[in-house]
Amino acid sequence: MTEPLRSEEPSGEPDPVRVIGHVKWFDIVKGFGFVVPESAEVPIGEDVLLHISVLREYGENCADEGARIICGAVRRDRGWQAVNIMEMDRPRRAVAKETGEAQVFEPVIVKWFNRARGYGFVQRPGNLDDLFVHIVVLRQAGIEEIETGEKLLACIETGTKGDHVTLIKKP
Repeated sequence: MTEPLRSEEPSGEPDPVRVIGHVKWFDIVKGFGFVVPESAEVPIGEDVLLHISVLREYGENCADEGARIICGAVRRDRGWQAVNIMEMDRPRRAVAKETGEAQVFEPVIVKWFNRARGYGFVQRPGNLDDLFVHIVVLRQAGIEEIETGEKLLACIETGTKGDHVTLIKKP
């Protein structure tokens, strides 16, 4: 078992434990998300809250769903909370810019989008398969609203939960 990370200043709170896991989701507007721990320090079924202030201290403003993360976390009254980030996969938009990879955009049509829930689905023309789109992807593209039937261009990847939109833009 990994030893707890030692904090530099006494704070009256327990020393953080090292957590290795992946980002379950993160909502920029709400300013928080959750990490699913894969290490034994946090009991199975208990997620770790990831607050935007911790991301900003690390130098990022968002975290991609599924991104690998190593952080320090403490158990507080309302559950586990990340207090620092040691490593995290960089957001896809930054990686794509740095590597110069060509992004392949294809046409999609909005099936439905619920702004309050922060997600919806698009479909390729002539294909009834749903492609998940999260509000974070829209915000990264500077898109505030999308309407049912609207035509867009999207980069699509296959993840653990199926196909989803990673980048989007208006034609």
